[in-house]
Amino acid sequence: MRLTVVTRAVGLRLARDIAASDPHQMPILRSGATLSERYVQALLDHGIHAVWVDDALSAGITPQELVPPAVRQQTARAVTKAVAHAKDALERRSPLDEQATNQLKAIVEQLAASIAHRADVTLFLNDLAGADAYTHQHSIDVCALGLLIGRTLFDRDGWHDYRGSRRWDDIPSRLIKLGMGLLLHDIGKMAVPQAILNKPGRLTPEEQAVMREHPEAGAGLLDAEHISPLVRAVVREHHERWDGNGYPQGLSGDRINELARIAAVADVYDAVTSERPYKPAAAPYVGVGIVVDGAGTAFDPAIVEIFEAIVPPFPVGSEIRMPDGSIGVVARLEEKRPVVRVPEGDGWREVRVDDDGDLATAA
Repeated sequence: MRLTVVTRAVGLRLARDIAASDPHQMPILRSGATLSERYVQALLDHGIHAVWVDDALSAGITPQELVPPAVRQQTARAVTKAVAHAKDALERRSPLDEQATNQLKAIVEQLAASIAHRADVTLFLNDLAGADAYTHQHSIDVCALGLLIGRTLFDRDGWHDYRGSRRWDDIPSRLIKLGMGLLLHDIGKMAVPQAILNKPGRLTPEEQAVMREHPEAGAGLLDAEHISPLVRAVVREHHERWDGNGYPQGLSGDRINELARIAAVADVYDAVTSERPYKPAAAPYVGVGIVVDGAGTAFDPAIVEIFEAIVPPFPVGSEIRMPDGSIGVVARLEEKRPVVRVPEGDGWREVRVDDDGDLATAA
């Protein structure tokens, strides 16, 4: 199967269900459906601009998502419940209650266990929900990617405690706290007016100031004894930047909590490559480039090094536009270089992208 833009999918067979923005509802469209022009227009109306399809060119290609569909659905339901609890807490001006926190912890444990069994890194990170589902799906994808980065980093380098000492003990517990913070990293956006969150153009300085309040607002919702300070640190500091040009506190370097530095990388990558109410999703190679270019300025270089090693710019199943204008699909990766299947006559052939990437560009 392959991921294609929906406007190129007329006449093709849908390879995966398209989930509704509400995880409790039936899918918008079931796998196996042939995509007519009417279906394509309906998907566009839902803010869905890419779909998984099966055809002769992609036969036998099996991309592996970092979050399996069943785990994603369970996580989406848990996040939906947590958001409802958080809305009540916001109105009461009280922290998120312990029951909601424990429910989220259980789902993070499930996510962490799922990721632990992912041996390869040729993974798609994005769900294909419409733009109106962005907040929930974004939190899930950021959590999954952040857990993968964190697990890889801690296994290689250990983690640093408040004294700056490097340790390798208690890594599973630390990953759960990271995952909790990642799932809840944008919860403070509930305090931001929808008109600002979904504005299609550039925010005014006044609107930007309101938006930049969400990390502190989110940390305030988590200010309770049953919630670890590390979870709050992820929520409060995930927009801080390595060079001190972030917000809300302008922290820099090691003054930013290590878990929040992981969250910063995962958050930016997924935000760039996800559908938003005000912008289309960028290709994975664009997101990888932004993160890599930000090493030492926006992001901790050690964390970017881990990210670059595990996130492929051209995942299996993604499309690439060839120099002659034809569309190929990444069939597999060989030493992180994509092997691309391209149409030829009534069949196809495979080509390899050169080190300089000149053979093809992303579709």
